[in-house]
Amino acid sequence: MMKTMRSFRVAGTATGSKKSKQLDEITILANPDTLRRIAIFLIGAAHDMEANQFGHVHLQDTIKGFSYDNHVDIIVHAQPKKR
Repeated sequence: MMKTMRSFRVAGTATGSKKSKQLDEITILANPDTLRRIAIFLIGAAHDMEANQFGHVHLQDTIKGFSYDNHVDIIVHAQPKKR
């Protein structure tokens, strides 16, 4: 079991929509290699956000030949620090 984790939110858009809505859960339909690549992207995004103060990063910027017909963009936003 995973240790406790700070709160976070997930938002998404339906195919063909521009309107984002908050989600309670996500389902990723992928093979193990793709899941590992997504995990590597997320770990890299966390390191980049800490080291380079990035506000957000896109998976689509890291995939050669990205296409919405074959891929889903994952956008990771830095959570604002509480004061």
